[in-house]
Amino acid sequence: MAVWIDETGTMVRPAEAASITASEYQKIEIQDDFPERMKIALTELKKMPDIGLDYRAAIADWVANGAASRFALSPDDVIARAAPRPLEHAEAAACFEMGQHLFRVEGREAAIPWWKRAHALHRENWTYKRQAWTLETTPEGEPSDMAQETELYGTSWLDDVLALGGGEHYQVVPDL
Repeated sequence: MAVWIDETGTMVRPAEAASITASEYQKIEIQDDFPERMKIALTELKKMPDIGLDYRAAIADWVANGAASRFALSPDDVIARAAPRPLEHAEAAACFEMGQHLFRVEGREAAIPWWKRAHALHRENWTYKRQAWTLETTPEGEPSDMAQETELYGTSWLDDVLALGGGEHYQVVPDL
C-alpha cells in the first residue's frame, strides 16, 4: 500500500495497492514434485497483476511534474477515491490495534481474540489477516512464513485468495 504526500503535506493519492517491482514469487518455476498446495499457491501468485513498471512510471512522472502530473489528484479526487469506513471497519481497526498492543506487552495468546474480532468485523482487510497469520506461523526470530497456513483463524492466505476467485482478484489495481 502507498499514499502519496507532496512536500507541503498534502495527500495527492489515497491509500492504494502499490508495487514498483515484480514479485519474486511470480518467477518461481512450478515443479512436479512440489506439494500440491504450494503448486496452487504459486499458480495464484502468477495470476496477480504486475503493476510495478506502471506504478514506478507514475511516481517518476509525479516527481518530475509535481502538481501538474496527471497522476497527482486534487483534494476532492483524493476524498472521492478514499474508501468509506463503516462503523464495523473502524471497530475492526481498534480491535486490530488492541491486538498489536497486547501482542507486544502480554504475548500472542492475549492478542488472538482481538485479531479474530478484527477479522470478523472487516473480512476484506488483508493487513489484519496477514499480520495475525504471520505472527501465528512464524517462529520468533525467523523470516516471515509466507505460506501462512494456520487453523487458528479458520482460514489461510491461499484459502482466502481462492475464495476471492483467484490471484487476479487479490488486490485492487490502482487507477493510474
